[in-house]
Formats: sequence, structure tokens, C-alpha cells
Amino acid sequence: MTEIIVKTQAELDAALARDDISCDTHEIIIAGPAGVWITIGDDHGQDVRASGSATVEASGSATVRASGSATVRASGSATVRAS
Repeated sequence: MTEIIVKTQAELDAALARDDISCDTHEIIIAGPAGVWITIGDDHGQDVRASGSATVEASGSATVRASGSATVRASGSATVRAS
């Protein structure tokens, strides 16, 4: 599994828009600094994980796994899996 590490909203948006990324072979890891909220409304079928001290707001059809001390706030039909 290839990890794609993103630290900003722009990097996450760009990773989600790429056609060459597949949830079968890639994992998008949000590793932004604490207190800087990164939002995701649609994961486009990708495997997305918030890691470290990232702070993420998930909404819409997004599914985000949280690990470490990451904070994920969910609204709407978003799903959060914590470990």
C-alpha cells in the first residue's frame, strides 16, 4: 500500500482529484498540524486516514479513519472509524 501524505487542504483536494490513485493500492493520510482544520465532504471512494495531531471535519459521504491523537468531527452522513 502506497501512502500519500497530505498536510494542507490544497494537497488533500489534489490527491482526491487524481485519477491514478486507487483505494486498492493507496492510502491518503492527513497529517496536518494541530488546530488547522482540513475538511472533506466526499472521499471519492479513497481510503483516507487522519493521523498524528491532524484535525479534520468530515461531512457528506466522506469516511475517515482516525488514529493517534487525530481529531475528526463528523456531520451529515459522514463516517468516522477510530483506532
